[in-house]
Amino acid sequence: MKSYYPIRLLTLLALLLGPAALAQTANVSGTVTDADTSEPLPGVNIRVQATQVGTITGVDGQYELALPAGNRTLVFTFVGYRTQEVEVPSGQATLNVQMREDLLGLDEVVVTGLASSVKRQNLANSVETISARELSGTTTNQTLDGALSGKITGGVISSYTGAPGGGISVKLRGINTINGESQPLFVVDGVIASNASIQNGINAVTQAAAGGNASSQDNPVNRIADLNPEDIESIEILKGSSAAAIYGSRASNGVVIITTKKGQAGSGLGVSFSQSLGFTTLAKKLGSPDYTLDQALSIYAPDAADDATPDEIEAAQAQKDFVTNLFNTNGKIDLEDQLYGNKGVLSTTNLSVSGGSERTQFYLSGQVKDDGGIIENTGYEKQSIRANVAHRISRIVNMDITTNYVRSEARRGITGNDNTGTSYGVALAFTPNFVDLTPDAEGNYPDNPFNSSNPLQTRDLSDIGETTNRFITSGRVGLDIYQTETQGLKLVAEAGADFFDLESNLYFPEILQFEPGDGQAGTAVLGKTANLNYNWRGSLVHSYSLPESEVFFTTQGGFTGANEDRNTQVTVAQGLIGGQQNVDQANSVNTNQTRLFRQDRALYVQEEINWADRVIGTVGVRGDRSSLNGEPDKYYAFPKASLALNVAEFDFWTVSQVDQFKLRAAYGETGNTAPFGSRYTTFGPLAISGITGITINPQRGFADVTPERAREIEGGVDVSALDGKVNVELTGYVKTITDLLLTRQVPASTGFNFETFNGGELRNVGFEAGLTLLPVNNARFRWTSRTSFWTNSAEVTRLDVPAFAALGGGFGATLGLIQIEEGKSPTQIVGIDDTNGDGEADGTFALGDASPDFQMSFYNDFQFAKRLTLTVFGHWKKGGDNINLSELLTDLGGTSPDYFDDDDGDGVNNATERVNALGVSARQFVQDASYFKLRELGLYYDIPTEYLGSAVGQTVRQLRLGFSANNLFTITPYKSYDPEVNNFADQPVASGVEVTPFPTSRSFLFHVSVGL
Repeated sequence: MKSYYPIRLLTLLALLLGPAALAQTANVSGTVTDADTSEPLPGVNIRVQATQVGTITGVDGQYELALPAGNRTLVFTFVGYRTQEVEVPSGQATLNVQMREDLLGLDEVVVTGLASSVKRQNLANSVETISARELSGTTTNQTLDGALSGKITGGVISSYTGAPGGGISVKLRGINTINGESQPLFVVDGVIASNASIQNGINAVTQAAAGGNASSQDNPVNRIADLNPEDIESIEILKGSSAAAIYGSRASNGVVIITTKKGQAGSGLGVSFSQSLGFTTLAKKLGSPDYTLDQALSIYAPDAADDATPDEIEAAQAQKDFVTNLFNTNGKIDLEDQLYGNKGVLSTTNLSVSGGSERTQFYLSGQVKDDGGIIENTGYEKQSIRANVAHRISRIVNMDITTNYVRSEARRGITGNDNTGTSYGVALAFTPNFVDLTPDAEGNYPDNPFNSSNPLQTRDLSDIGETTNRFITSGRVGLDIYQTETQGLKLVAEAGADFFDLESNLYFPEILQFEPGDGQAGTAVLGKTANLNYNWRGSLVHSYSLPESEVFFTTQGGFTGANEDRNTQVTVAQGLIGGQQNVDQANSVNTNQTRLFRQDRALYVQEEINWADRVIGTVGVRGDRSSLNGEPDKYYAFPKASLALNVAEFDFWTVSQVDQFKLRAAYGETGNTAPFGSRYTTFGPLAISGITGITINPQRGFADVTPERAREIEGGVDVSALDGKVNVELTGYVKTITDLLLTRQVPASTGFNFETFNGGELRNVGFEAGLTLLPVNNARFRWTSRTSFWTNSAEVTRLDVPAFAALGGGFGATLGLIQIEEGKSPTQIVGIDDTNGDGEADGTFALGDASPDFQMSFYNDFQFAKRLTLTVFGHWKKGGDNINLSELLTDLGGTSPDYFDDDDGDGVNNATERVNALGVSARQFVQDASYFKLRELGLYYDIPTEYLGSAVGQTVRQLRLGFSANNLFTITPYKSYDPEVNNFADQPVASGVEVTPFPTSRSFLFHVSVGL
């Protein structure tokens, strides 16, 4: 007889285990919508609290999820919206959720490790986040770094030239080095991106560095300007060492993490097109004197001396006749308008396509930018293409790929310092306004009788440009090795590369006034730079939640590697064959080549512990080695530790009006490696009697050079109240930099002049505050306001060498310079001064400081009836002095606008008093550079799609029209075009040294954007 025992046993087990199985596989489904518009939200992340179980909503906002036994709380998160925790009632299978916008960014996710992130409300560091809307939603900035100006609490971000696509100096939390790298580390989708400032070789004409100063004086462009702001989803700024320690020896100046846009999972196909069109104009004119004939003669044709010879008397009379004829013939000419009066056309076109399913998301974009400058034949053009794809290959494998190609062309002309009179501004300073420099009917330009060059001729006939081709790509693979309801193990492998080829072509024909007539006329400069950065990273991330508890652990560790290889060649050809531009068509050719290599390797480990979002602690350490160190195989450790205490999450908290009250503290260490070549003594060429040999360069290598080390303690309080309508952030920090990289003189008997070494300490103490408000938020009107305040005080606490002039800090004590001195600010300005009033210099004294006392920014966004939006962004810098040498040049050239004014009423005009003080006091050149700028203004209107007709309305999901302005006005006591200026570009401590810069412009733009 056949036995039915197995069947009966299986039936019994099914009856016994059935309820448990049903409990484990109970499903819940629903729809997630926007609380204001009731529109479905695709791509919302839904997770079962305290587990690894989750899903996302589809294109219609719908979801379905299996609930594990014993846990019925769902956590809904979505970029730009408030996180919600909702409990599913027992026996309920449908749960619909409405999500509210996170207007104050309280629930945004912030990167805290190389492969992990955390909600801002749990963050123990002060990390600044710039959203896509803040970055480019108000107006169209020329460059990405320019769009950050004034928007980073704790940052000093300023342009050092008004040239299109021109350079930007970025300093976070004060001065962090004296001679090392001063710019923050930029990481774009995991790629360490180059932000190199590379000279184009124009010094061959200007001889700006003829005095031996090797600082950059030719307005180089920062390479981060190549990125398209419209492609960026968010920017996170790790300002302090405690946040940036995970990036080790490259991070003492902070880290800027840029994440580009990706398609949303579950969303349909979306097409966006935008067009900005406008113009740019000179923001401020300085003007020129209203000469009388006698005044003009007193400056440009003075009487002959009493003991003059007949020939000298005759020459003086001829000069008087010449000046008189010019004055009577030409009258007053607006030379500033002729040189800086161009209304450059601004045009930016963007097109993007994005979308995605649950498995594949993509984002494709293209940009064409053409920005004209206020000087004819200057401008900035850029074409950019991006393709980002994210794909889940299987349940356990996902992959992200980003690619970006950029081609840009910059034409910045000749501005700034020069020693040959070829710079536009220097030539203008010595040209009175009754001289006509325009060409005649045949196109022939007159010589400038008062200067070695005609700036209009130089501008129109020279060819000064540089072209960049750049490719940035990254790949990321995530492997979910192991996953249960309480823990998961993930492997993340990433790699990326950044390559650019920069070519500068400069041509100055032999007919230019300043070109010599001794067979050396005609100059061509060809510069070529090839730069390759590539890096890779492997990380293991383990997450674990203690069973039946609210304690979560996230453990990660891994290794990273980064290489950099740069090769720059500059060839200068002089004495060109008539009409030729190639560098091989000259009788004198000189080539200089600079190579740079760098290899970095690192290991890191980090542990994060979260107890119910009440107490969050993090500890970690990174070990770095670099080929730039004296011991390239030695690992230097950079630890970090932080603790956040969300007091309002505890049961004893009863203040219902306060949503969050968080105390936080953090400590971290970062580094800054020595400049390339510091550890080596190198050789150079030597030619004797036509025989080529080698000689030792004047800088001696320092084999024991080590990285600078920044140690920072940070503490703060974060408060959110009234259901997220008020948010306050307060942060204080103390950062000490040891083993400063310095350059010192060595005895001549050694055969060298200088060497780089470690010595000295520098301390920054700062305070940062942010207040974000949502005073009104209803269907008719919404007002979002954010005010930031920050201040930093720096001091050189130890210096192992005598006080010295900072590299690029000025041109000597006679004119004022930035001096590094123990016990003083690293940006102090010193100069000679007459302290007892006897008309002679009594020594060198402190005259000012280039660092500001404090800064504030004001962002206000007003939205009317969800259609009309007005955005205003202002920036106030209080204090901080500039060394204004432009005024000195106009005084010497007789063209200062207040030349004949007598402010003190002593009978001596202003310019004469200032010129007479030259060599006696430098105080006159040190001027207050405080300012208030209305940096951005935007007004936009969203046209209701129902107004477009049924056919168009079904296709167009958004139509927006707008108007915006940049640098609408500046209020400042500073006596020049703009207080944001620096002749020496992005030197570490040097800032605010002005020598006839490219003037700042203001721009006006009209916008139209369409979403399909």
